[in-house]
Amino acid sequence: MLMPAAWANLGPPSYGGQVTAEPIGIEDIEITRETLTLDLRPIAQKDLAQVEAVYHLQNEGDEKQLDLLFALGTLGTENFQVWLNDQVITSQPAPNAPLPPNWAVPEYTPGLDNQPLDYLRHSPPVTPMALTVTIPPRKQDLKVRYAAQTATHLLGKPTIYHQFAYVLAPAKAWSAFGGLDVTIYLPPKWQVATTPEFTRKGDVLTGQFTELPGDEIALTMQAPIGWAYYPVKYGSQGLLGLAWLAGLVFGWRLGRKKGKQLATQKPTRLQAWSWSLGFGVAWGMALLGIGWLAIYSPNWMLPAGQVSRYGYGQGFAIIGVMGLSLFSVVLGSIVVWVATNRSRPLKASN
Repeated sequence: MLMPAAWANLGPPSYGGQVTAEPIGIEDIEITRETLTLDLRPIAQKDLAQVEAVYHLQNEGDEKQLDLLFALGTLGTENFQVWLNDQVITSQPAPNAPLPPNWAVPEYTPGLDNQPLDYLRHSPPVTPMALTVTIPPRKQDLKVRYAAQTATHLLGKPTIYHQFAYVLAPAKAWSAFGGLDVTIYLPPKWQVATTPEFTRKGDVLTGQFTELPGDEIALTMQAPIGWAYYPVKYGSQGLLGLAWLAGLVFGWRLGRKKGKQLATQKPTRLQAWSWSLGFGVAWGMALLGIGWLAIYSPNWMLPAGQVSRYGYGQGFAIIGVMGLSLFSVVLGSIVVWVATNRSRPLKASN
């Protein structure tokens, strides 16, 4: 029953994720400021991140019609919403729209251990959302909100990595760009590495930029390990080693005690082997149970749905525990039989 759980995740180390980017088509209108909010808290419940971008527009001329494209990958189109001030703007998927090269995602996101992680190596298809909006003169606010899937990278230990990137490069083609305010909400106590750097206060990242800080905002996150993980991990491993040594000592003493109790009886070697084997089986089963706890109990200390099981390590551990259990059945039987035999001679079986 344990083997499928250990060997079922040996595919590619990362999956999921989608392209999110600034829109294409903002022309002849000044963007005095952009406010970008990334709510990544739903990731802790294996839900979609929430993206909201507000573009503060300044139209110095007559009203203008903009044909905009937003990159959403293949997900999130049902949750895509746009407003001009308080007016809802309709949009629709545009699967045949040509894709600009500046929607390209970064090859890597920053690593929590200073080692970058490859990102969306097998990028999903991008299905843009298209909309047409008429911008009246003077100040206007264009707001966009949608859900986005983050990428999951299984090489994180002991909890998986989550990756997200928001492509800023299209803003370089806008007529004017007055700056960017970014707020990123993280799940409680999660670790994070970002490019560019942000100011962290509690579980909120903030940044104010007078110009584009780069071609993208890229980040890597990981759920917290918690204080109980390592005590349970090393404590259970120590318990397994202690149980093995204690079994040897207990088996020897048990055999000697059994031999003395039978000093006035005449058990056959077959009878002696039967109680010796009984101890060996009991010891082996106890080690199997403790070994199972040593493998799985540390994961119970981690946040639900965030445990990394990628690779062969857990499978090898299970094989090792099973081998130790079988070896101990044989060794325990021999130890008890020898101790019993040394306590008093046994007559041969007929």
